[in-house]
Amino acid sequence: MSNDTRPLAAHSSARSQSPTEPQLLGPQQLLRPSALAAGATVLIAAFTAYHLLSELKPGADNDSRDLTKEAVLTIPADKAHGAFTVLASNFQQSPGSVLVQLKMSEAEKQRLAEKLADGSVRLAAVTVWDTMDEDGDIVEISAAGFSQRVTIMHKPATFFLPLHPGGNVTIRAVRDGYGGITLGVRTITGNLPLPRLAVGQTLEIPAL
Repeated sequence: MSNDTRPLAAHSSARSQSPTEPQLLGPQQLLRPSALAAGATVLIAAFTAYHLLSELKPGADNDSRDLTKEAVLTIPADKAHGAFTVLASNFQQSPGSVLVQLKMSEAEKQRLAEKLADGSVRLAAVTVWDTMDEDGDIVEISAAGFSQRVTIMHKPATFFLPLHPGGNVTIRAVRDGYGGITLGVRTITGNLPLPRLAVGQTLEIPAL
């Protein structure tokens, strides 16, 4: 009788190669409270930094934090004496060369010409500039019921405007390139640095 054990060996080999039964994993360690708190702190810090950088971007119409909070600032008459120079009578009577330079609509220029003709308004000149960096600051100059928007450069520039002698001229900050609107104005006694303005603030200057 033969003692051939080959089938048994094959059977044993097949059993040894059968898949092992699945093993259950033990309980997994959850994030510790300290790790969660650290992650939240990082997110809050990143969010705060993003918004601070957004507020400091150049060109935004935002107020500087160190500026005065008053909406209207007034320059004493004695400091601003001669800031607005009334033009000679020939410009009042024939204002065409001045009107063309004004930052106004044609309809407003026509209305101004009528006011000049009846003598209720006078043409004047004012020289202003940006005392700090030239960064695209825009102001609105208003007087005698007329307004015009101008961009302030670092180099002094002369602008023309109508006014009521003895009245006031207002300069309103419209666009702040960066760090507040810093204006200088030329007067009889010399150059006068004006208070730093935030967007929306107005500076009132007597038109002597």
